[in-house]
Amino acid sequence: MPLFRASLSGSAKGGPRKRKIKIARREQRGCGSLARLCLWSLAENMKDVWTKDYTQNYMDQYCFRYIMGPFNVLPGHLVEELLSLLSSRHLLARGALHLLLLPQLQRLSLASCSGLVTPSLCPLIAVRCPSLLCLDLSGAQQLCSPVLCQLIGALPSLRSLSLAGTSCDGGIVGTAAARCPALQHLDVSRCHRLAPTGLLPLAYRPDGGGYTRLALRSLLALDIGFGEEEEERAWVAAFLLLALPLLVRAALEELGDACRLIAGRDFARGDGFAARAGVPGLREVWGWRVSGEIGGEREAAGRELLSDGGGDEGWVPGVASESEGEDEAEAEEGERALRGNGGRNASPSDGQGGDREGDPEKEVTLCLQDAQGVTWESLGELGRMCPNLRSLALIGEEGAGQHSARVMAQWAGQLHSLSLQLAGDGDLQEVLPFVRPVGASLTSLTLEGVMMEGSASFLQLLRACPKLKTLHVHAGPPSSAEEEEGDEEEDVEANLRDVPCLPLLHSLKLNFLSDQRQKRPVMSCRALKWALVALLGGSPLLEKVSLTALPCPLDDVFLMVRRRPPVPSKPAPLQCLHDLSMTRCDVSEETVMLLVSSNNHLSFLDLSGCWPVTVNCIMQLQQKATRRRYPLTVVWT
Repeated sequence: MPLFRASLSGSAKGGPRKRKIKIARREQRGCGSLARLCLWSLAENMKDVWTKDYTQNYMDQYCFRYIMGPFNVLPGHLVEELLSLLSSRHLLARGALHLLLLPQLQRLSLASCSGLVTPSLCPLIAVRCPSLLCLDLSGAQQLCSPVLCQLIGALPSLRSLSLAGTSCDGGIVGTAAARCPALQHLDVSRCHRLAPTGLLPLAYRPDGGGYTRLALRSLLALDIGFGEEEEERAWVAAFLLLALPLLVRAALEELGDACRLIAGRDFARGDGFAARAGVPGLREVWGWRVSGEIGGEREAAGRELLSDGGGDEGWVPGVASESEGEDEAEAEEGERALRGNGGRNASPSDGQGGDREGDPEKEVTLCLQDAQGVTWESLGELGRMCPNLRSLALIGEEGAGQHSARVMAQWAGQLHSLSLQLAGDGDLQEVLPFVRPVGASLTSLTLEGVMMEGSASFLQLLRACPKLKTLHVHAGPPSSAEEEEGDEEEDVEANLRDVPCLPLLHSLKLNFLSDQRQKRPVMSCRALKWALVALLGGSPLLEKVSLTALPCPLDDVFLMVRRRPPVPSKPAPLQCLHDLSMTRCDVSEETVMLLVSSNNHLSFLDLSGCWPVTVNCIMQLQQKATRRRYPLTVVWT
């Protein structure tokens, strides 16, 4: 392999990928496109050929500034695909990563292999990938603050930076704010060394630099710091919401209380915090926000980024990156509206000619489209301050009441993603009134900490959300066993006709909590099978399914899925499935063999904890995997 210390001749930086290419690749991802099959073959050969040669002869003996070899001729997006493929298959070793750190790389995600991210790797990233736009080092706990500061300072083109679960502190955030002027997305969730006040340099430089021109659009900072008072967290969140007018995605603790503070204009409580942090008080920031003095500079910075290819995907993950074309159009329309008023939010009095700029009677509304970290109690203030929400994540100890349902109604037709996290054992029936007002437009729904008694409430939930593409449910076990008498007398054909259909569903996760000391969960919810038949049989586009500790047998479910009439002009049930996990579930060997034989696209099968499955069955599956058109990975413990 030819290895050189010299830099590449010419510019290897590629332009932004077009939207049609992104959509085509997204459509082909589940079907095994020719390009992906070629990359998979390349990935298999890397270990035995190029990686082996580099590891044995060069990696520990030399420190190369650049590596000229078989991969430097690949376009940047193919290098990114190869890295993603190696990471997903757990094949990305240190030598392979060194070979793929190339100048044309614009997006580098090492979150799934954070153990490879060491202090010695960071200088290689800084030198070899100076044009990085997106960097994800989530979970890299071996990096200290000086190393991270030096790396981030060497990447001025960064637009997306993820440091979740690292040793990130206020100094690193300050470096990112000062050295990465194009930064639009920052994720510092679970950074316990980062105090809430450490986020303030993103909006204001206490050293006399004044307000930053950072056009930050996405900020994720949940579960940071240790022991800070809730009042301080709410004040910091309110300061950032007012001083970052282009923010469309925010995950901040006490976000709802911050909206309540802004709506009530109770700014005096934060004067002490502002004085200690060396930043202006909330009243002053609010006045500048109303007058447009803050928004004008941010809008100019945002316009520069957009004219420089800022429309490329991946800068604001979670806002529109997984949506279809109509969702992206709505996001662009909202951004155009924001630019149209100079970054200043309009009020009901705007355009009537009677108010002057900075009028204390003017209302300030936020441009948030995605809000996370909101409690039930502050939902009303959130609705008042954020009328344009498209994604919402709620946490609370109790179910939603009638007042919460009325607040949700204002987002009917526009809310596309909803996550409910209940600390207690909330019944699914209590959640229904909260979901129904926005269910018709939801494409993603996540429920955590709910109790599922039978399947009636679950079926009602599915009927209320016919456009779901992603459904994740983390539920507790049923509290009481159900009677199984009369199960044989059920009108199977009638039930198959009555179960709802989710024709757009791509990802399903249905996980039940169970006692790990027990070999198998209690089979106490046989009625759940009709909900499973609805999800597996009425969702022909399903690609990923994860079932954990289900309290009902799965053999009858898959049998009825095969009997269910197909959806017109859609593939047969489970034919698009490529990732299936049935951890700690009651499924027979015959059903498993039938699933593998009837689905040629299945590439990953997890049977961990499935007590009816024996080692002989696993050996037969592995033999079948060698004769399949697509590779199949089987996990069984």
